[in-house]
Amino acid sequence: MADSVVQIKSMPGIKRDGTRFEGDQYVDGQWVRFQRGLPRKMGGYRSINKYLQGVARTLHEYTLDRLTYIHAGSANLLERFFIDAGYNTSVITDRTPTTLVADDNNLWQFDVDTALGGGLQLVAQVAPNLNCICNSIGGQLFTGDEFGTGALVEVPSANLPAVYSATGGIVSLHPYTVVFGNDGFVMWSVPGNPSDYVGSGAGNAYVTGQKIVRGMPLRGGPGNSPSGLLWSADSLIRMSYIGGTATFQFDTISAQSSIMSAQSVIEYDGVFYWIGATAS
Repeated sequence: MADSVVQIKSMPGIKRDGTRFEGDQYVDGQWVRFQRGLPRKMGGYRSINKYLQGVARTLHEYTLDRLTYIHAGSANLLERFFIDAGYNTSVITDRTPTTLVADDNNLWQFDVDTALGGGLQLVAQVAPNLNCICNSIGGQLFTGDEFGTGALVEVPSANLPAVYSATGGIVSLHPYTVVFGNDGFVMWSVPGNPSDYVGSGAGNAYVTGQKIVRGMPLRGGPGNSPSGLLWSADSLIRMSYIGGTATFQFDTISAQSSIMSAQSVIEYDGVFYWIGATAS
């Protein structure tokens, strides 16, 4: 009979490589995290709506008066509903623009801006970028009331410059809406009007040789707000307001950067993180 019991404990973490006896960590796990050196349940998801018609590749949310408004973009649809404080959902409304070019590879980007005349505008961009962020085809811009239920309306071609490219995406640097795409193309709207890119105050520029795929607002100091960061296929660029004829200044922060997906960028506590592509 044993005189004592020796407890064999695994160290926190999961180590899958090597043999089962090589390391001191757990060798497998599912829905688990570690807290204070011990495994804990990860927790799960709660299903609150099962009736979206399309496979949503991008979700956009905006909360007002304890209602969270959700827009879901898929290959051929733009659907909208809201979630209340009790996690109940409204009926789903179809806000698909009548001129949307359906494509199985469609990816959406959304942002909101407040028009100078009042009212919150939803700005939506879509292009067939799912298969490859290097895509150079398509790119459409739509606008509409953030809280409305009607179909979004495409920005008229008369309100777009001749060198227009919107295959990359959008970002709101209030009061400007910024659109980007192939060949490092960037254009910004008339202040407070996300449907006009040729009127007074609008402009465009080529800032790098590669397609720009993602933009996010950046906190700027006095004299250079609004500011933003732009990710191209091989560089990271800062966009800063300077006023005058040029309106914006562009500085290359890194020419040795990469990005795997436009949806991989997050900002946490003022620090930006993203997934880059490594050489094979």
